Amino acid sequence: MVKEEKVCWFATITRSGQWKKIDRRLGELGVEHYIPYSYKTMVFLHTTKTNALSLVNSGEVKGRFFIDHSTRTLLEVPEKQMNDFMRLLDLSPDAECLAQVPLAKGDRVRVVKGALSGVEGDIVETPEGLYLIVSVLSLLCARVEIPKSYVVPVSGPKTRK
Repeated sequence: MVKEEKVCWFATITRSGQWKKIDRRLGELGVEHYIPYSYKTMVFLHTTKTNALSLVNSGEVKGRFFIDHSTRTLLEVPEKQMNDFMRLLDLSPDAECLAQVPLAKGDRVRVVKGALSGVEGDIVETPEGLYLIVSVLSLLCARVEIPKSYVVPVSGPKTRK
């Protein structure tokens, strides 16, 4: 009996300027993928681990995978995190994509109004406004300004050291 592999999101990083070729080739192969428009060296593959490894090993995707050091295997991006991240970038023209930026995170919130309803993230208040921050593990995050009335707390405030 053959065990069927689950389909997951895997993150790769590629060389600058490769994203168009990779996007076109993955489309031809029918592989679901996501390339953040404002951080085009990241390519997220939605496939099985075997297929993801095959794509990189064969050179179809020229890049390197992020590795989960605790399991010593490919880092899997949780489905909810990836979906929230894609929605934020796709539906919010003013969203910014930030790579590995240290953030002073606040309360965990859920958006309850507007096009981003259901998206969860952290809230950060700056002198310029209130921002929703959605991250993919600790690899990449995006932020968009959001009205305070659009969010509700998911849990209590985080304790700061």
